[in-house]
This record gives sequence, structure tokens and C-alpha cells, in this order.
Amino acid sequence: MVKAKTPSFIIDVELKGTNRDLLMIDAELEINRVIYNTSLGEYLKREKQMKRTKRYKKFVRISRAIKSHLAKNSNKEKMECFQNEQKNLSKEFKKLREEFGLTEYSMHEYIKDVRNHFHCKINSIIAQKTATRAWNTFKKKLFGKAKKVVFVKRGEMDSFEGKNNDTGWRFKEGKVISNDRVFALKVKEMDLYLIEAFHLLNSQQIFQYKNKEGETDTDFYRVKYVRILKRIVRGIVRYYAQLVCAGYPPLKRDRKTGQVKYPLGKGPVGTDIGTSSIAVSSTSKVLLINLAENIKKVENVQREIRLLNRKLDRSKRATNPQNFDEAGRIRKGKKQWEFSKNYKKLKAQLKELYRKLALYRKLSHQYGVNRMIMLGDIFYIEEMNFKALQKRAKKTEVSEKTGKYKKKKRFGKTIARRSPAAFVSILSKKVTALGGTFIKVKTASFKASQYDHIADKCKKNELKERWHRFDDDTKVQRDLYSAFLLMNSDLLGFKSDRVSCLNTFEQFYKFHEEEIEKIENKHEVILNSGIKLKGKKPEECTA
Repeated sequence: MVKAKTPSFIIDVELKGTNRDLLMIDAELEINRVIYNTSLGEYLKREKQMKRTKRYKKFVRISRAIKSHLAKNSNKEKMECFQNEQKNLSKEFKKLREEFGLTEYSMHEYIKDVRNHFHCKINSIIAQKTATRAWNTFKKKLFGKAKKVVFVKRGEMDSFEGKNNDTGWRFKEGKVISNDRVFALKVKEMDLYLIEAFHLLNSQQIFQYKNKEGETDTDFYRVKYVRILKRIVRGIVRYYAQLVCAGYPPLKRDRKTGQVKYPLGKGPVGTDIGTSSIAVSSTSKVLLINLAENIKKVENVQREIRLLNRKLDRSKRATNPQNFDEAGRIRKGKKQWEFSKNYKKLKAQLKELYRKLALYRKLSHQYGVNRMIMLGDIFYIEEMNFKALQKRAKKTEVSEKTGKYKKKKRFGKTIARRSPAAFVSILSKKVTALGGTFIKVKTASFKASQYDHIADKCKKNELKERWHRFDDDTKVQRDLYSAFLLMNSDLLGFKSDRVSCLNTFEQFYKFHEEEIEKIENKHEVILNSGIKLKGKKPEECTA
């Protein structure tokens, strides 16, 4: 029987212990690295053996034939027949994988010998979880979501975890325990969040949540399992314990008054998220902001990263001239790389900058989310596959204007810098924890970027058109208008409620003009918004 999934949150605290105890964590990390790499290697061997069999080759031929028939035929009866064959074939593939031990739990049995080789220095549950981690990596290659697997180098394993709080590394009476080792936790006296979180765990308070069936269920606050983490902060190695707890995270409160700092508002809120900006529409306010830009340090770190990458490239080319051709391109084939001491120092600096960038970006997201949750308690947002937007375009196309090949690059760098998926994740968790509702609507059926509520019809617009014009020549910013339509969604989230749109549009337009005026007065560059600012080049406003 599958365990019921309860809501979870993480408490991240630094460990205090003797140098000897902290060095033993490093030893456990190295053993887990060997188990992970051994599991990956064994999976690859088994996959290779399976692909050599005649049965596998036969199944592959049948699968290709079914796919070609499904692509060509439009007859419903034939389509259903081919789909049934495809289902039966997937069952046969599954049986074949089980025969060759290409499953998660088959590896749990295999790693027993590896664990015994290290004299059982790590807990069996932790070893199994590391093997499961290897399975999750290999599974992507097995099902065609990745081209290859990457083995972890010596010293680069940075975490391991258990399955429960009963054996191995566990949290007990405010401390983290493993065998005879006891680690205290570094908790600041004024950290109200951690103090309240530990109070919920110690008192085992009961909380309510909705299960998969939509029914209300109850559970109590507890630590599910402990994850041990190794981080390099400003060149110093530090060890942290992440307590994965059942329940909802405590609310952040004001130190003086003790009241909730960011309470949940009332009413519907529409959010239209893009790759670099987000538009918000509510009954009391509208917002149009860039993602990961509320903290100025983000821009500074990004600039430092660009300059450091150029330094690294120059150093690599200077020490390895034989690996580059006359045009400066990397030669094909196997190569031997040599790196200078300065290169290694710069590489460590780059790693630290990426750590800072991730931290500042997260703080920026949290700041933006805290502003948004006070606007309402029912949030509507379109489903976005950011993973697909990162991939390069497959088709090779020629531009009609220039006659040259179009670039295949899409939004990989922008998504890496702005991290819109992380913003959506933080927003959904905060809204749900505060008792609000977070609804994802389907982009294809809702058509927020095409619908005109006054004309009551859909019209396809090009991506470069950043303003929506009505028949009376009134124009509104496209992203803000999409957020407005999402705010006036019907109860099921299938389409906009036209009557509600007509009733609230006048107020929305007033807020819209105020927001655009504020952006122009502050001279803010909102990316891909189409808002032209005096003294700014058009490309700077659409970068």
C-alpha cells in the first residue's frame, strides 16, 4: 500500500560538532559516492545486456511500426487497435526490464555487498536511498529523457539522506544523532521562525490537509527524515542538517508585535508569468515586475559571472592551444586538458558566485511572493512548461528578411537567470500553507493571450505585439490584460467569465494606467513589456 503524501517543509540548520565527527561525515559522503557510482555502472551494464537480446530488438521494431501507423492513420477504429497494441507492448517492455533487474528495488539487494565492503559504516536505509537516487538518474536515460548519465567525481558528493526518523541519522530532543555521535544545531536566539518550527515539532501539534481525493485528512507535526548537506561557503566547508518535516511551515511574524508579517488577502488574483517578468491583477492593485531583480545584488553578481567566465576561457585557451583550431573552435576527438593554478582559483570563485546568485534570486522571489499574497486568496496561473522553453529549436529555418539561418537558441539563459519555475513553486506553497487556493489553468483552452472580452472572440496575436488593442482604440499592456482575464476565470478555470470581466474592467483599467505611469516615472525597464522609456533604446526594453 502506497503511503499517503502529506505536506512537507524543510528546516535548514548548521551542525555543531568536533572536527573528528565532521570529518566522519566526509567519510560517509565518500562511501555514498561509491555506492551511487557503482549502482549507475551496474544499471548501464544490465541495460547493455538487455539491448543485445533478440526480444528487445523485436519489441523496438514493433514499437517503431506502431508509431508510424499512428502518425499516418486517422481511422478511429484502427487508432484504437494500435493504441491497445502499444499498451500491450509497454507491458512486455516492463517484464523484460524486470528480468534484467532494471528496477529500483533490484539495486537495493545488489548494494549489500558494496556496503559490506565498507564494513557497514553507513546505515542500510541510507545506502538504499542512495541507490534509489542512482535509479532516478538512470531512469531518465532509460526512458529517453536524457542522453547519458554522469558519475560523481571524488569529493563532489554533497548530500545523503535516510527514509525515516527511526534509524541512521535522526532528529531527537533538539539534536541530530548518528550512532554514538551527537550534533548540536546552531539556532540564533532571535530566529522566531526556527523557534516556532521546533515548538510545533516538540508539541506534535495536529494539522489538516487535503489528500489526493480532495478529502480533508489530519496528521501531526514530526520529522520525516534527516538530510545531511555539505556546502562550501566563502571557501569554508560547512555541514548542515535539513529536517524534512510533515506539516506546513510556520508563518513569519513581526519581532515586536508577534503578528503575521504577510497575511493572505481576499479575492481572486490573476498571474501571467513569462520567462523574465510577471504580471499580476487583483481587485485592489496590478503589478508588472521583472523576476529576480528586486535585489540589486542579483545584477552585480551576474556581471561578475560574465567577466569571470571570460577570464576562465582565456586561461583555458592559453594552457591548451593544441585543443583549438585556427578559427578558435574546439577540435573534435579525444583531448587532454591542462589547467593552471590560477584557473582552479577562478573556478572556485565562480562556484561561490553561483551560490550567491542562487541565494539572492531566492530572496528576490520570496520578496515578490510576499507582495503578491496580500492581494488575494484565490490565485489563477497558466500552466507553463519551462523545461521545454529551455531546449533549442529542432527545425532549421531561414529568415525571410535576411535570407540567413535563424538561431535555434530559445530561452535557456533567461530561464537560468530568472528561474520562473522556482517563483511559481514558492508562490503555490505559500498560498496553500496560508489556507488559500492555487489553480493552474490550461493555456490551450483558456487562451488568455488571445481572448477579447468586449468583442467576445479570440484573435491570434504575434509574440512581438505587446499591447492589446480594442475596437475603440483603447490599448492595454498584453501581460497585464492576460492576468486580468485569469483573475476573472470561471469556477472550473476553463475560460474567462465575460460578465465578471465587463464589471471589473473599468477598475482594472484605472489600476493599469497607474502602474504604467509609475513604471515610466521611475524609469524602470520591464523586459519584454513593450513599454518605451525616454532615453532608452528599444532593444533595452525587450532584452
